[in-house]
Amino acid sequence: MSELKWSYNEFLAFLLIYISHVDMEFAEEEKAMIKKNVGLVTFDKMVAEFDSMSDYKAYETILSYKGVYFPTVEQKNELIDKMKDLFHADADFNIMEKELLHFLDKMM
Repeated sequence: MSELKWSYNEFLAFLLIYISHVDMEFAEEEKAMIKKNVGLVTFDKMVAEFDSMSDYKAYETILSYKGVYFPTVEQKNELIDKMKDLFHADADFNIMEKELLHFLDKMM
């Protein structure tokens, strides 16, 4: 694991990109919402980061930032809320997305 080096926006973009792939469809609405939150440059950079990693490596990377960007319950809940917003972006909050959200809530 490389040292932690992402800004909060980079981390947020990566997290949202990661969770948006759970249903195997990276919907345009999801992409638009992430770009709106973090900007196009950060979005493009973090898509490239995501594409270069295995699913397990991406998950490990997210958890490695726990002490940096979500050490408190309040900060974790803020990220959970952003994840819920993304899951609702394509108007299809499906069972796979609900299960991933529940899993990440427990792991984070």
